[in-house]
Amino acid sequence: MADNWAWSYDRGRTQRLEQEVKARMSSHPFNPNDIPLHSHDGTMQSKFKEGWLSVSEIDIRLRVDNLSHYKQARGRVGKLLGEHSRTISINKV
Repeated sequence: MADNWAWSYDRGRTQRLEQEVKARMSSHPFNPNDIPLHSHDGTMQSKFKEGWLSVSEIDIRLRVDNLSHYKQARGRVGKLLGEHSRTISINKV
């Protein structure tokens, strides 16, 4: 059972990060106290909740900043390479 508990904990962290980062990137409100139902099993739900609540502001900011920097860098590279980059990537596939 301990493996399932760890999975539920990890799932709680992962879902919280995904949902909160998505909300912040699209400027939508997010309520971290609105914990979704993960399991009807009390222990599994409890571990999910622990994982959900273990996410810190630092975790969220790291994800948001990394996504923002990635999008900015991708945009700059796209401008530098222009349409030619699309042709290269299509030809390599």
